[in-house]
Amino acid sequence: MRRVRWLLSLPFRLLGGLLLLGGFVVGIIDLYHSVAAERLVFTSLGEIWYGLSPGTLNLLQAGIQRHLDPRLWDPGVQTYLTLPGWLGLFILATLILLVAQLIYRPR
Repeated sequence: MRRVRWLLSLPFRLLGGLLLLGGFVVGIIDLYHSVAAERLVFTSLGEIWYGLSPGTLNLLQAGIQRHLDPRLWDPGVQTYLTLPGWLGLFILATLILLVAQLIYRPR
């Protein structure tokens, strides 16, 4: 049973670790841009997502607004997407790693 729980938690741990690493990378890139511009520069999570895959961002927005509730998108998800990218990724990674910890707690 412990092995099954560990296997179930593994994808969550991997995804959480990748998101944590992505948060560090985005933070370092923002730091580099801030030093170059001589002012604070933060790239929002929405800008990063739109730069990587604009179609999926638009699909998520349409799906939430049509099938769930428009109020869930604005102010809910939309507010989250305006956070600095490093912070948004850290929050998401923390939540996913907490789920992994709930599935399997090593003794």
